Amino acid sequence: MPGTAALPDTTRQALLDAAAPVFAEQGLQLARVRDIAARAGVNLAAINYHFGGKEQLYVEVLRDQARRLIGRHPLPAAAPPDPAALLREVVRSLLGRFLAADEHALLPRLLVREMLNPTPALDLMIDEVSRPQFMQLSAVVSGFLGPKAGPEQLRRAVFSLLAQCLFYLVAQPLVRRIAPQSYEPEEFERLAAHIAAFSLAGLQAQRAQIEGGRGHA
Repeated sequence: MPGTAALPDTTRQALLDAAAPVFAEQGLQLARVRDIAARAGVNLAAINYHFGGKEQLYVEVLRDQARRLIGRHPLPAAAPPDPAALLREVVRSLLGRFLAADEHALLPRLLVREMLNPTPALDLMIDEVSRPQFMQLSAVVSGFLGPKAGPEQLRRAVFSLLAQCLFYLVAQPLVRRIAPQSYEPEEFERLAAHIAAFSLAGLQAQRAQIEGGRGHA
């Protein structure tokens, strides 16, 4: 019959889509495969057939969500001629990932759960997703620090840039009470511009210290 070959992939994706919000809301341990199967509209046995069990389904949900989110908010592949514009693009991508809130962008919530209650999937996600993205971001930041920057100086600078963006994800309950306007759609560009300008000033100052012989390895 036409289209029959596509059915297994359709069922697999339906399970991934159904499982993502369940894992985001309840975590790996409390999520029930029966609820996920019902939400996907498939037989309970389909989870074992396609994934071998709840734990591997969880891993594949993380992979699927990471692929989607990075695809929607990639780090810039080519550097604009203006360094400030490059940094704004980087920050815009990071904020886009961390603040994504639609039904197909659940990775931020899933990763916050992972950091608070790590499962074996965390190491896998670090190796497959976080470390490659960190290295890509490091390559951008190294251009701002210059060739004399040491590995530890570069790592600290990358973590500082990431922390400013990640703050608006992990501290949402605090920020929403103090400055709820921070999450308004029209505020996104202003927030990205602020973090980029703040970081650029810091990176330029750090480079001056390094090249003046006052930096620390």
